[in-house]
Amino acid sequence: MPHGLRLALSLLLALTFSISCNGGGEATDSQATSGDEDEWGSWEDEPSEPTVESHEGAIERIGISGPDKPWGEMTHDEQEWYMIGKVLPIMKEIFARNDAERWAPASYGCETCHGPDMREVEYRMPASNQYRVPERGTPAWDSMVRIFPEVVRFMEEDVTPTMGTLLGIENYTCTHCHPSAAPPPEPAPARRGRRGR
Repeated sequence: MPHGLRLALSLLLALTFSISCNGGGEATDSQATSGDEDEWGSWEDEPSEPTVESHEGAIERIGISGPDKPWGEMTHDEQEWYMIGKVLPIMKEIFARNDAERWAPASYGCETCHGPDMREVEYRMPASNQYRVPERGTPAWDSMVRIFPEVVRFMEEDVTPTMGTLLGIENYTCTHCHPSAAPPPEPAPARRGRRGR
């Protein structure tokens, strides 16, 4: 197609599109005077960050199930979108059901679990700012259960199994999210080579 004909056709299409989008007539008084406003109001009034008013019903709408692709095989972007689109709304609802005042939707987000340094540590878990969990069966564990019975019950019965299911990880434990208070294992002694032969 010759360049001149292609240019004329492009201009004709642009003009047709412009007329059809404007309704084919003159601008109304409100359109002529409002500038960047339309029937929805000014876009300048919109917040710069999107807000979510409520995740109530996420469990019913999304369902508690594992990912279609194993967590370890997902790319970083796939993991991020899965966390934002499924894990966060479901866990936000679970925590709010347990204590709506403490875990109000506005106060629960990525930082709640991943910590204030989440970006610097690339969302690595367990997060360093979380409560250190004693080793099960120790006096420290028994003390924690005695002092925080409802929290331990909530974590064991609701949080841990739900996170395990959502991430598709069997035997998901407290120490997937919380650092362990157990002392690190002692390093194996260095092996000495044989001398002499």
